[in-house]
Amino acid sequence: MKNAHERFGWLEFDKPLKDTRTRIRVALDRFIGESFDGKGTPGVAHVISVFGSDVDIGAIWAAIAGQDLLTVSGPGIEQRRVSLGKDPRVFRGTIAVAGRSRSIRHLMALSAQMADDTDVGRIIVSECDPEFVLYRISQRLGLPVHPSWAKWFWTMLKQHKRTKPLDGLGYKPIAIAGTKQEFLEWIGGAVKGKVIEIPDENDSIRWKPFRAAQLACSRHQRGDSARLGRPAGSSTQTPTSSLH
Repeated sequence: MKNAHERFGWLEFDKPLKDTRTRIRVALDRFIGESFDGKGTPGVAHVISVFGSDVDIGAIWAAIAGQDLLTVSGPGIEQRRVSLGKDPRVFRGTIAVAGRSRSIRHLMALSAQMADDTDVGRIIVSECDPEFVLYRISQRLGLPVHPSWAKWFWTMLKQHKRTKPLDGLGYKPIAIAGTKQEFLEWIGGAVKGKVIEIPDENDSIRWKPFRAAQLACSRHQRGDSARLGRPAGSSTQTPTSSLH
């Protein structure tokens, strides 16, 4: 894709050793994070996706495993120090590039909060599209929903002030506060009040096509694959689900 590199950021790992200093810098194409109040307080990274040599990616993997601080910067992201915290989920893969004798190594890492499939009262979603938000929450919490409810559900989230914008590169992420029980009560009340309706058909529900980049985080959260064949792109996929 022409000038795609201009949308990339950078991830750096700098660590002083006894007699030398380790400094690794790799290309960052996806990022989700949030900052905290307080000058000098490190932020949290929920998603990072980076490319580099085998040695560089190995060093970044070791830094993440050791809970070391990383420095991120890029278009729309002010340079900051971040950490993925304890128990991140890390995926590594190899990308063959035509014309290159050596393959490029790819690493994608998710924080424990991003990767956790349990109901902890907070869900991080990679895009703020109302239908994608409803789809992700339904998959995460096992909610019986229909795509036609997306606008209503988004309005409820806004009215109850349950959304918080996060920082993103390649994504437009938000954090959503709420539990499965709360959302089930919303749905039950709306169905009873005829604000939303349950369709009569019993076929599988077809959602609108989502970008592969949107679904990438969803798959890795569920642990569908520990191998990344290529970076998330702009292609689309149409997921299905069921109300029953």
